[in-house]
This record gives sequence, C-alpha cells and structure tokens, in this order.
Amino acid sequence: MPEKLTNIPTNLIMGFLGVGKTTAILELVKQKPVNESWAVLVNEFGKIGIDGAIFSAAGVTVKEVAGGCLCCAVALPFQVSINRLLKAVRPDRLLIEPSGLGHPKKVVDMLSHDTFKEVLDLRASICLVDPEKLKDKRYTTHVNFVDQIALSDVLVANKMDLADTAAVDLFHCWANNSQPRKAMIAETSQGQLDVAWLDIPRHQQRNIRTPPAHQQPERYRVAGEQSPFEHVADGYQSFGAVFPTGSCFDYQKIKQVLHELQPERIKGILYTNQGWFLYNGAGSDINITATLAIANSRIEIISTRNNTQAFSAALNACRWII
Repeated sequence: MPEKLTNIPTNLIMGFLGVGKTTAILELVKQKPVNESWAVLVNEFGKIGIDGAIFSAAGVTVKEVAGGCLCCAVALPFQVSINRLLKAVRPDRLLIEPSGLGHPKKVVDMLSHDTFKEVLDLRASICLVDPEKLKDKRYTTHVNFVDQIALSDVLVANKMDLADTAAVDLFHCWANNSQPRKAMIAETSQGQLDVAWLDIPRHQQRNIRTPPAHQQPERYRVAGEQSPFEHVADGYQSFGAVFPTGSCFDYQKIKQVLHELQPERIKGILYTNQGWFLYNGAGSDINITATLAIANSRIEIISTRNNTQAFSAALNACRWII
C-alpha cells in the first residue's frame, strides 16, 4: 500500500489577466531540485484549456480545471482534480495557478479545509503585478485584482522592463501600505522568480474583500464549424474555440488579427502555414513562440466587450482546411 500523502508543500501563484503567471511557473519548475517531482493545477476562466498544453510541452505534470473560478462554479471539480493529481503523481510540491479573475481567499479556505488539512502544507502565496496596470482604475477598483495583492505573502512587480518610474512608484506604494506587511517585495521581468520564495511561511491573517459568489450562467452557441464557448463573470467575457482537425491559419494574417483585436487577454496554440505556434499576451502585446503540435488548434480570448461574433469572423477569415 502506498505511503499516505502528508504535508506536501503547496503554493498559489496569483495575478490578474496577462501578468505572466504561466511563464513564472515554468521558470520556477526549471529551478526545482532534480530529485523532486512537482505538479501544477491550473484554473482557466474560459472553457478551453490552453495552459495544460503549454505546461505539458515543457514536461510539467499538470491538471486543468477550466470554465470558471476555482472558488465558485468549479469548486467540486477542483477538489476532485486535486485528489486525482496527488494520487497519480505523488508530488514533492504542488503549485496552483488560480484564474486571473478568481477569488484566491476561497481557494485558500478550501485547501485549508479538513479534506486537505493534513495532506497539504500551504506556504507563501505569490502574486505577480504589472505595475503599469496600477495607473488604470479598471484594475485598481476591481475586487479580484485588489484581493490578489492583499492575500499575497510575496508581491512581485513583473514586466519591469516595460514599466516607467511612475508605475514602479505606484507598485511600491501599494506594497508598502499592505497590512500585514509582505514577507517579500520584489521586482522582475519575464517571470523570473526565486525558487526559495516558495518556502516562505504563509501569513494566516491577511485580510481581503471577498464578494459573494460571482458565478453567472454560462452560454454556449455554435458558429459553423467552430463551436465557440462563452463564459461571463465580473464584467469579463471569454471566447474560446477548438478548431476542426486540419485547420491551418495564415501566419501573417492571424498575427495581424490578434494585434488588432486588443482584448484583455489572448492565449492560444494554433497550426499555421509556418508550423505550430503559441500566442500569449494582452492588448496589442502578443508574444508568438514556436511550440509542439497538439491535437487541435485552440484559442481563448477574454474581453470586457461583447464581441464574440467579431472574434469568430476574424479568426475564421484567417484559416482554411487542409
């Protein structure tokens, strides 16, 4: 009989849409001890799982929970998924990436519940922040954004290479005014986190403003071959699509289209006439990198605008069936 799982070091890696959580986790995994096995549980706001393919391509054991916030509509699937992941991998460490639109305090409460109390050893929660977003009231008045910062033990200004002096000053104002004080305040770029931060103790008395459960009815509709999925919550709408086998995108056209759409978040893996590529970014800043092939091209777009038809039409105009 396998030895009982106990006290697995566990960390939340938090941050709002497009801040670089996935990149940061991949950088942390590169620093893990060679004799350890780590696992990642990732929650995506939309119905189409993208991060799982990204982590798998990097050789990371991952389990996805898509289609909402871990603390609300998918709470039971979350508990089932984490149990299956722990039993299958028996990891030496578990990293959890909540949705950028999730309420992390309820995730912490679930992980601290009797079900996981002896199994998991909750350590520092790390929150990444894009300092430039602190200039925008759409972010600084958004309860999820504020709560993620408040709950974190380690607060990290990511994308420092893109931040001006005013943005950096705002970040340190937020960080230094947090109570209880942060265990660590840091600056970085490209998600370069120090693996030692994972073992900083978690402060159990951090205060947040968790609102009532925010799940809303999900909507589904079919547009030709594409079958997009929509999920709506907290003023954001996701558009997700898995494309038919044989779909091929024009590399130059899709690059231009994604640049012009400028939603709050884009993440996708698409087959193009130049090969398979990962598209990852926010607004007009879209990073494109070559990646391994997956079964079907897929994309997730999160926006504050209700423009599903425009997204669908623009994407379909860039593809054909081979």
